[in-house]
Amino acid sequence: MKKLISLFISLAFAGSTFAQMSGYSTSQSNGTTLGANETLTADGIALGNAVKLRGYVDFRLQRNDHGSVAKDSSEAKADIDFLIDLSPVTAELHLKADDHDQLEQVFGRYSFNQDFHLTFGKQVTVLGFDGDESPDLYAVTGAYGGTANKNPGKNYFDGIRLNYNNGMFGLILGLHDEYGLHSGSGDDLDNGIAIDLAASVMFMPGLEARLGFVNENGAGSDDDAQQVNAWIAWNPNDLTLALEIDSFDFADNTEAWDLMLLANYQFSDFFGATLRYAHSDYEALESDRITLALLFSITENFDVNLEYSHTDNDGSDENEFYLQALLHY
Repeated sequence: MKKLISLFISLAFAGSTFAQMSGYSTSQSNGTTLGANETLTADGIALGNAVKLRGYVDFRLQRNDHGSVAKDSSEAKADIDFLIDLSPVTAELHLKADDHDQLEQVFGRYSFNQDFHLTFGKQVTVLGFDGDESPDLYAVTGAYGGTANKNPGKNYFDGIRLNYNNGMFGLILGLHDEYGLHSGSGDDLDNGIAIDLAASVMFMPGLEARLGFVNENGAGSDDDAQQVNAWIAWNPNDLTLALEIDSFDFADNTEAWDLMLLANYQFSDFFGATLRYAHSDYEALESDRITLALLFSITENFDVNLEYSHTDNDGSDENEFYLQALLHY
């Protein structure tokens, strides 16, 4: 734990130093987004002076071939976000429609100044390289799969979070009702709480590193679970390279870890491709997943994407095929 705190302090010092040297601010698009007020900078359809609308429709045809069993299915979901700017107060309302209609996010933000903000409400968790919504992914699906996968990924929980971002450096400290590391932990604070801490440094435009830690308490006195997440990404022009590592310590005294390597190249405005490898290791169970995604931008707001993923779950093969039509605005 002391080593983690030392790492966060080192990142904070490096980020502040680089920001002072380079004159970074949150208004620059090539800075880190961790802890930033993205409500102000997000694209969207203006609904008057204070409200913007954005969202997407995601339709997928998919086949899952697990051994001798093949299953064809389809999935459709939509997301509508309302972004409200009454500076220094801003807010977001995210509505998601799929098989289970739900309120995805709803939170408010008070900005003490350009760099320091307080957010409160139902918010997305911050640990992990993958985005939480379809337009933010480098493939049709997220990185991790297989029976050995214990990574909860991005999720949405109630909480309050302190956020700092000066463009070059980002830092968050949050308190939440849960984080997804316990199965069925519930959203009652009597069942435990989760504290997360994450820091990000943009060493130069396109080169970013993040480090995050979460501790989630369960209902019992010895029912804690932890996750450490670290990733580094390099984005020189049309190429994106990323490396991510996770370590988990669960309440039942079991441990897990995973690793992700990603390469994405945008060959033209019309066509891009992603090659990704992910390894998950949970006690005696391991899985290796390789993904190839072909990404086609038909128009600025309409994409057609293809993905093939092969997963080896300790000798049991699984093949996934996806055809995605994605309309985003």
